[in-house]
Amino acid sequence: MANEQEKLFNKNYIFCCLSNFLLNFSFFIVIPILALYLKETYESNGAEVGFVLSVYVISAMIIRPFFFFIIDTFPRKPFFVGVLAIFATIFMSYNFASTIGMVVVLRALDGLSFGATTIGSNTIVIDVVPSQYRGEGLGYFGLSNNFAMALGPIAGVSLHDSLPEETRYITIFSVAFALSILAVVAASQIHTKYRPPVERPAISLDRFFLIKGIPAGINLLLLSITYAVTMNYIYIYAQETSIGITPGAFYSCMAVGIASSRIFSGKMVDRGYLNRVIIIGAAIATIAFFLLATLPYLNIDGKSVIFIASAMILGCGYGTIFPAYNTLFVALGRNDQRGSATSTYLTSWEIGAGIGIFCGGAITEYMQISSFYIIGTLLNLTAVILFAAYTSKHFNRWNIGYKPCKR
Repeated sequence: MANEQEKLFNKNYIFCCLSNFLLNFSFFIVIPILALYLKETYESNGAEVGFVLSVYVISAMIIRPFFFFIIDTFPRKPFFVGVLAIFATIFMSYNFASTIGMVVVLRALDGLSFGATTIGSNTIVIDVVPSQYRGEGLGYFGLSNNFAMALGPIAGVSLHDSLPEETRYITIFSVAFALSILAVVAASQIHTKYRPPVERPAISLDRFFLIKGIPAGINLLLLSITYAVTMNYIYIYAQETSIGITPGAFYSCMAVGIASSRIFSGKMVDRGYLNRVIIIGAAIATIAFFLLATLPYLNIDGKSVIFIASAMILGCGYGTIFPAYNTLFVALGRNDQRGSATSTYLTSWEIGAGIGIFCGGAITEYMQISSFYIIGTLLNLTAVILFAAYTSKHFNRWNIGYKPCKR
């Protein structure tokens, strides 16, 4: 019986990771080309680009806590598969958008559906992974997410640069649609145990947002701002600094850094070093942003080396941070607050991402992105200091679900 359960766990976990990879890959394949799409198709200026790109973050942030209430209360798999199907159809709709206003509406719907799919994906995998292996399990699950975040933009940039101008965007959106349909198929293969509807107490804030997670949320918000600028504007930054290397190389090296971090980070979390892992990961990411800030002051050869090195360091830093923070938020909530905990984790990240994307658009209009990397270095350094001085102690005080496993 134990062997059968273990086999079932393996199958469910694989399909969780596969569906998560495909939905994120389909999302991130369009991320690096959206700014160019708006400028080339609608002749949008930098401020308009920043607004349009940030709309999805705003819509996801607003609606996400309510979706988490739903997924904590009702069966999770039908919710996940349903919103994932809606998410898929939006990509094809981009091919029929004829005005910038229609794109804004699609970005808002994109945010709603993507916010809902990440809710389902992150919460279902927490149910699937045994609690004593949660750090490692979420680590490898997060690896599927992070690889998609790194490899998706590579595919998007490659398609953009290799296809004729008249078909490039239609093709990219169609590929994203096909990948997200495959994600629906993978998600439908996940088997979850029946969970009877939960009887809820009177409405309170912690049904939608984990109040004990606010200090960690502030930390994560600070760490997400410059990361979002990098993911959305690195193509423009590469052109701005005349690096001579394609942005695809940046994403490739970032993927290597992410993979390298997962060799040790998840196991270190499970062995009791969660706070230390977060501090180290955030400090590593801070170094990467500092290196990117130096690019305008280097010669051509120096730029290419620093560009590649910063990508690997950035991947290593954030690849370390993601599973550790996910574990931290879940550990602060009860079992019936897993949705709320994950909501706080993702909402905190996306508030910072929204700030970064919106500000990045204005920056491309009025100043160089390298100026923002100086600010980003200071933001990350502030996050490191704040976590070490306060947030880690707050977590140690309120932790109820993090039980290290010596193995």
